[in-house]
Amino acid sequence: MANLEIYNLIVYNLLQIKLRNVVIFHCWQLPVLLPLAQLFSRNLIFSQFISLSQSNESLANFSKVYLDSELTKIGVFLDLGCEQSPFITNESSRAQLYTHRYHWLIYDEDGNMNTFVELFERANLSINADVTYVKPAKRTDPGSLFILHDVYNQGSQLGGKLNITIDQSIYCNQTECEPVEYLSELHKRSRLQQRTDLSGITFRQVALVTVIPLSSGEEKLLEFLNSEEDYHLDWTSRVGYRQNVHLQELLRFNVRYIWRNQWSLNDSKGGALGEVTNANADLSTSAFVLSPERLRHIFPTAEVSEFRSICIFRTPHNAGIKAGVFLEPFKLSVWIVFGAVLMFSGILLWLTFRLEHRWMRHYLQYYVPSLLSSCLISFGAACIQGSHLIPCSTGGRLAFIAVMFTSFLMYNYYTSIVVSSLLGSPVRSNIKTIQQLADSSLDVGFETIPFTRVYLNSSPRSDIRDLVKHKVEGRNPSNIWLSAKEGVLRARNQPGFVFVSEASFLYTFIEKYYLPHEICELNEIMFRPENAVYTVIHINSTYKELLKQIQLRMMETGITQKHKFFYTKTKLHCYANNYVINVGMEYAAPLFIALLLSYFASIFILMLELAWAHLGRRHLQHFITAE
Repeated sequence: MANLEIYNLIVYNLLQIKLRNVVIFHCWQLPVLLPLAQLFSRNLIFSQFISLSQSNESLANFSKVYLDSELTKIGVFLDLGCEQSPFITNESSRAQLYTHRYHWLIYDEDGNMNTFVELFERANLSINADVTYVKPAKRTDPGSLFILHDVYNQGSQLGGKLNITIDQSIYCNQTECEPVEYLSELHKRSRLQQRTDLSGITFRQVALVTVIPLSSGEEKLLEFLNSEEDYHLDWTSRVGYRQNVHLQELLRFNVRYIWRNQWSLNDSKGGALGEVTNANADLSTSAFVLSPERLRHIFPTAEVSEFRSICIFRTPHNAGIKAGVFLEPFKLSVWIVFGAVLMFSGILLWLTFRLEHRWMRHYLQYYVPSLLSSCLISFGAACIQGSHLIPCSTGGRLAFIAVMFTSFLMYNYYTSIVVSSLLGSPVRSNIKTIQQLADSSLDVGFETIPFTRVYLNSSPRSDIRDLVKHKVEGRNPSNIWLSAKEGVLRARNQPGFVFVSEASFLYTFIEKYYLPHEICELNEIMFRPENAVYTVIHINSTYKELLKQIQLRMMETGITQKHKFFYTKTKLHCYANNYVINVGMEYAAPLFIALLLSYFASIFILMLELAWAHLGRRHLQHFITAE
């Protein structure tokens, strides 16, 4: 029989956890419910009253009709004294309603714990269940004393057992309730902290291994996941496996393995990911990149590492004819101004020689050079070649010294920049984006890993589609899809060949097969945006909050970082003091080409001069004959 004490207990319990929505399953008469409705109204609690006096057929869809809500949490009160209460508990178990989304307050006026255990021993309770069992301890005047128990199961579907923990006693009278005594240490910790011991249950863990046949046996597969050799192979799975070993040590659960040899068939199905999305596995050794489609099925618990898919290619320090090296020290305007200064200096020298020839003939030791010869003297001064013709006057010699000094400064500045360019840091490619790579003439190869194929076929990015069109379609697949070792060696031996793979995978082989100066010659382009990889669990898993809290604690203590730094590499080191400088004669090729062209030009001008002289002699002979 309902009374004001139990009504006050319901309201008190809801207000303690700050709930404002409640569903009351009762078998009381309507006039008796009026004080409870007034209490709910006074405390701003929205309530629904469902009578259990109906038939089972009428209550068949009660979970969808009354409890299927978008609210974060709903309070549910159930009177075990009603005849239909076993039906409600069984249907709630079948519909998986004993979770954190529902706060169950189950009242047993008879206080028969055995009846409660019979109802809930095989119920589908979870570790995050919020179920409070209430029974009256004794009735006093004017009030009653109630005992509250916390009820949960570590995981009934995984072999867990019903756990009933006494919590506290509460005294309620006609007007209010107040706590009397804590009967356990439950109040010192949160519900999840109280339930961290998962001994007795067996998690289904999907383990990903792609480099060893699954038929090798579980012992060899576990030996591979535990080993530290070839740590770049299946590193995401091995890092996740180490994480789960620590989880197992902390939570004391057992493990049954489900072995898979691929990540997934598409964005959310098949492979190891498909086992998680289908709720066939409770844990996964492999971490995954998140996507909107995947987030509909999985819940990320902790970030493990980063996934970086990159394109690498080598630019050798002395690759090809580079005429720009000798023109780079000065801008075009500087070259023009310097050429004009030399031309002007040549004209001034010619004027100086002409004036000295006219006014200082008795001092002259040389013939008067032409204007072209004077300009050649000025150009020779710029090249630090000096001159066998020197003005005799003091002013002329001072002007010649000024030309030589200016040329000396320019020459030293020029040579220092050229030498620093030739002997400086490795030359980097100007290809910085996937679009530039797609439009270039470079060959591209990809590592034979499933997610790269899926990304090439399904990416909506225009630059990726252009890359597939120009570099993949119509080509021999054996020249495109390579193993990591083959691709890295080909990128080393064939400068300009681009290889695409995951960074940690590539860096391991690069450090193994490349010399220090070859590492410095590498260029990197991001193949896809860098993403973090997360350990995941099914989105409806009742263990997600517990696992998330434990893994965050592991991150704070540095355990996650330790495994990450061992199994992954985030960058390559280029040591400048180990760089092998190799300056070849190919840098001088533009100069030799210019010299060859000047020879041709000189021969052409010489032929013109000879032809002009021959015509002049014939004209002179014709004139003499005519005389």
